[in-house]
Amino acid sequence: MSHRWTTSLSGSGWTVLLFVGAWAVLNLLPLLPALGTPLPRGPYFPLCVEVLVLVTAVVYAGRTRWERTARVGAGLGIGVLLLYEAYDALVYTAFRRSGILYEDLQFADNLGYLLVNRLSWRVGGGLLLALAAAAGLVWLTTRCLRTIVRTGKYGTCRALLLAGHLLAWPLVLVIGPSLELGPPNLTYQSSNDRTRVRTTTTSAIANVRASLRLRAMLDSLRTAPVDSTYATYDTLSLDQRPPVYLITIESYGSVLNDRPSLRGLYRPLMRRLESALAADGWHMATARCEVPVRGGRSWLSIATLFTGVRVNRQLLFNKFRATSGVPGTDVPHLVDFLDHQGYRTVALQPFTFERPGLPVRNLYDFDTTVYRRDLNYQGPSYGLADAPDQYSLHFTHHKYLSSSKKPFFLFFETVDSHSLWNYGLPPYLDNWRQFNEQTTANRSPHPNAESFPPVFLPDSITAPTIYDQPTSLRYLRHIAHELRVLREYLMEKAPPGSLVLLLGDHQPPLLNTDDSTVPLHVLSTDAALVDPVRRRGFTKGLLLSDESPHLYQEALYSSLVRLLVAHDRGAAADTTRLPALQPRGVSPSLLVGD
Repeated sequence: MSHRWTTSLSGSGWTVLLFVGAWAVLNLLPLLPALGTPLPRGPYFPLCVEVLVLVTAVVYAGRTRWERTARVGAGLGIGVLLLYEAYDALVYTAFRRSGILYEDLQFADNLGYLLVNRLSWRVGGGLLLALAAAAGLVWLTTRCLRTIVRTGKYGTCRALLLAGHLLAWPLVLVIGPSLELGPPNLTYQSSNDRTRVRTTTTSAIANVRASLRLRAMLDSLRTAPVDSTYATYDTLSLDQRPPVYLITIESYGSVLNDRPSLRGLYRPLMRRLESALAADGWHMATARCEVPVRGGRSWLSIATLFTGVRVNRQLLFNKFRATSGVPGTDVPHLVDFLDHQGYRTVALQPFTFERPGLPVRNLYDFDTTVYRRDLNYQGPSYGLADAPDQYSLHFTHHKYLSSSKKPFFLFFETVDSHSLWNYGLPPYLDNWRQFNEQTTANRSPHPNAESFPPVFLPDSITAPTIYDQPTSLRYLRHIAHELRVLREYLMEKAPPGSLVLLLGDHQPPLLNTDDSTVPLHVLSTDAALVDPVRRRGFTKGLLLSDESPHLYQEALYSSLVRLLVAHDRGAAADTTRLPALQPRGVSPSLLVGD
């Protein structure tokens, strides 16, 4: 048998059609994740340059001793391309950033535990379907590669392949780089050092470089100087200690104000909310707050909020968690400051519960933690936390806050507005205890346009069945419900003079967003607690505007401490003697033990 490849000058129309069809199928496979997710498509779509190279290798290895090796290698190469694109699409969908393998491996075990915890007949069936789909793709790839070998010997087919190369390489080597085509690789790069992603290969190379940079950065923190600014807060003493609420609304993002389809509904909602609170004696101010994450990983947002350090990397958070509580490595944080000032610190996190591989830990040393198991909830399940937020908030107030002899600090991480917004809205009951008397969940899709208290949305939005509405409107309705729950609680139960900080933990997943900002609202019935932030440029009321200042979340720790100290010392206090603001927080070396 000859080991030299040979070609025929022409092939039948059917032969050429088979060749083009097989090539098109193989070309499409790595692009499937981008077609089914928000992952940005490359500038050469629908051409996959890597598949072009692999198909060429298979064609010219045909009828030689390298034929089988080329087919197997091409099959493995296409499989690797598809797996990488699927991984990149999963990361982008969840976190709105590109893949960083060094960090993303940290989530692998968590994902495994999540699947185990969520195991059901439906999940098991989905896994079996996924395995069947994977087997089908292997079979399809094998058949297509065999077809390529069989038909690629004809000159017409090879001419088409040559035309593909003549089209592809000027795009890849000249036009793409000169015009800076392609979406930016969204990792932890500066805007001046951002890589443009044009092919799967360039994406993988950018992934490796980002991973190496991240590892080098974390290693450098071990020897970096530690900023001791927050440690000096131990010398402060407050005589006036208003009750403090820090409430993070799940997925409450600036997209509500920035997206035209939501803005026209969100702004009237906030005007009505503002009017209701103002009539009850509340003063309000608003700004934009840039958080370190998008679409998820709220624990990084919370860590940034409490420590005054920008925690935008899971590995940095892991190091902080590992060193926290170790003698000699205690990290100063907001909860620690308030505890030293005599506050009773309470964390209400209804979704938190212990799972295999994911133990529960009171990382910030709250005096009292209220997790799922602590809520004494016996009613039907309403979403991820089982208990709806109305029940959780009022239960916590009744049991831990209403009778507290000390001023309290409540951190509340809401759950009702958690994606995917497909559970249906819980009702708002006259008495929160009635949830425990229910035997079946009374969720929307039943119209709640006439519900009381109102959600401040028009009937045209609240009357339709929520499951039939697009994702963006389901999201808006969940946020509106969450704001109703908080509005009614604050007007009914919050002690006079309370200071309330209300902000999102991150922009929502599933909706495309341009940045990572969330609304930040400061509220109090004591004007003296709101006026200082107004003087810093916060806009009056609850509406975001072009004039609303842009704050980094890591600045909120020093901002809150400064606000409380200024309130304690009175309006005549010398502002130069107040704790300094840290607009970008302090170095992350604070969180890393030696």
